[in-house]
Amino acid sequence: MVTGVKHCGCMTHVRRYFVNALPKDKSAQETSVAAEAVRYFERIYHEENQLSGMTAEERYEQRLAKVKPLLDAFFAWLETLHVSGKSALAKAVAYALNEKPYLYTFLENGNVPIDNNRAENAIRPFAVGRKNWMHSNTANGAKASAALYSIVATAQANGLNTEKYLTELFSHPAGTILLPFTI
Repeated sequence: MVTGVKHCGCMTHVRRYFVNALPKDKSAQETSVAAEAVRYFERIYHEENQLSGMTAEERYEQRLAKVKPLLDAFFAWLETLHVSGKSALAKAVAYALNEKPYLYTFLENGNVPIDNNRAENAIRPFAVGRKNWMHSNTANGAKASAALYSIVATAQANGLNTEKYLTELFSHPAGTILLPFTI
C-alpha cells in the first residue's frame, strides 16, 4: 500500500456479485436474498445520483446524511444472514463483508466516486484493442502502448485537448516529471 493513500472499494463490483447470485428462475428472483441486496444498491445509487452537480463539500455532507444510513442498513442486514456453502450468494455476501471497510471510504471525501466505473470505462478501449494491436508483440511495445494510452486517458479525464497536451508533453526532454495540471 502507498503511504497516505486510502483504498476505496467499488460499489458496482459488490452489486454485480449479487446480480450474479440472482436465481435463474425468474419467479424466484423477486423474493430472493440476492434481489433484496440489489434493491439496497438501487436505493444507495438513487441517493448518490441525486448529489450530482453539488460541490464536493455539499456531496460529502449529503452522503453522510443520506447515503451512509443506507450503507449502514445494508451491512446490518447482511450481517444477519446465515449463508453457507460455495453458492454465488455465499460468495457475494463474503465479498461484500470483506470489502466493507473499503466501501465506506468514498463517504470521507465528496470528490471520491462511489465506484470506479469511470476509470474502467476509460481503459476499456485499451483492454479491447490490445488483442488487435500487432505492434505490441514485445514486452517493450506493450509497455509503450500502455504508457501512451495512460497519458491520453489522463489528459481526457482532466478535460484537456489531447492533441495539444501530447504536443506540449513531447516538447519536453525525456525524464521530465509532468502532470496535466502543471503544463
